[in-house]
Amino acid sequence: MNLSSPPSLGGLNLFMAIALGLVLIAVQAAAAAWTGGGAGPETAVILVVYVCWRAEKWMAVSAAFILGLFRDAAGSGLFGVYQAALVLTAWVFHAWRRRVHLESPLALMFCVFSLTLASSLLVLSPLTALLGWPAPGFNPVPAFLVSALTTALAAPPLFWLLGRLTGAREAGRNG
Repeated sequence: MNLSSPPSLGGLNLFMAIALGLVLIAVQAAAAAWTGGGAGPETAVILVVYVCWRAEKWMAVSAAFILGLFRDAAGSGLFGVYQAALVLTAWVFHAWRRRVHLESPLALMFCVFSLTLASSLLVLSPLTALLGWPAPGFNPVPAFLVSALTTALAAPPLFWLLGRLTGAREAGRNG
């Protein structure tokens, strides 16, 4: 499988990736509510990386906009903050996507880990600026690290699943 020059996503495949993303975000929100809101994988970041890697910039930013909107609706906090962070993440990563070789799981995990930390800090920045620092002793770094680590570990299997669903594996073999 040649992952260094991935095939692009068509409209239907992009729709399938976004639909899977919406389902995963809903499951993530339900699991967080059931377990008391612990840090878990940010599936929206994984999906934004996948769409950025396979699609044109306008498609990637549109997918990030939709996934961010749904992520904000499923979570709690200031509406639109996560959406803006995902759009900015997609905008920045898309420019670097050809320089990052995601053919190995380790490289993919490092990329997703870094982008998850960056998007978490992007979400925290406006919340801190608008609402003030939540409380003395509040330290989001451990939760951010756990979330980034679980997201990085979830990325390879989710990339594999998305490749199978969108037919990218066969297209990559033939192209």
